[in-house]
Amino acid sequence: MLCIKPTHDPRTLGFTLVELICVCALISILLAVVTPSLGRQILLSRVAAENTTLQNLAAAAQASFESTDLEGTNVAAIPGAIPTGVDATNYSMSTNLAVLPGTTNTFDWFAKLARQLGSSPQLGIAPSPALQPQLASILINPAQNTRLLLLGPTNEANQQRFLFVSLMAPPGMLVLPAWPNSANSQDPANLALFNDIWNTNWTDAAAMLPPTWTAALTPAQAQDWQGGGSTGGRLWLLCVQRVVCPKFTLTINNTHPTDSCYIFYNLNGTVAGSTATVSANGGVYVAPGILGGRLIQAYRGTSGPPSAQLFAQFILRDSSEITLQD
Repeated sequence: MLCIKPTHDPRTLGFTLVELICVCALISILLAVVTPSLGRQILLSRVAAENTTLQNLAAAAQASFESTDLEGTNVAAIPGAIPTGVDATNYSMSTNLAVLPGTTNTFDWFAKLARQLGSSPQLGIAPSPALQPQLASILINPAQNTRLLLLGPTNEANQQRFLFVSLMAPPGMLVLPAWPNSANSQDPANLALFNDIWNTNWTDAAAMLPPTWTAALTPAQAQDWQGGGSTGGRLWLLCVQRVVCPKFTLTINNTHPTDSCYIFYNLNGTVAGSTATVSANGGVYVAPGILGGRLIQAYRGTSGPPSAQLFAQFILRDSSEITLQD
């Protein structure tokens, strides 16, 4: 019996080595083209999510401005606007994004926001992910960089400004300028840096690094931000949320023949340190620059609290007037 074996063309058995090499090369080229775009899209999504997080933190800070617990909750507790004996808010005084605070104090800005958001921070314990994850979620962003809360000029007549700052670049890629004076937030050099962050549109693809940054960074560090071109190619990786606490004017008019008017800007009048007194028949007294959200209390009598009588109390949300008359 004759048995005939089928014959096959070797070229029909599969890809040749040359064809496989060509396919791999094509895939490599496509990956090289697509990967940067995918990486940028992932970063854009993370930046968008971080901006949402900062907006939520800013909303919590804004809500805290109406808290009478100036030391424990109110983020806008600044020197000159709090009673004697109350600690001012401890804002960020370093731009080293790899450093976390070593402990937690009542008046730390992140502890205040944690309370405002319903958490109970443990004092004296580091706000690390292992020890206090709720605090760490406020302090550390998804890129593992520390978030900052910076205080603006305290001498502006109509507002008090704050900045939330969060860098979404991988650690080591970009460097922020060092905070010039870690002991005094109101140092002119600090405020120049603050204002440059405030006034720069970090989301604008054509934005340039502000002057304080180019002066403080090395040429190589500035080039990292500029992304190899003349414009701020990586500025969009810095998430910035601006927060404003308005300042208002309180006008007191006392035409009462015998009673003085005692005005307190913070807390209860029996313990507050910031006050103004308008004597009997003293006419008009104007108190400018009071932070919005402060508790205003007005007492009347021939002497101050506790013997004086409380006759007006409200949260300051606009410029207001108090009148004491016969």
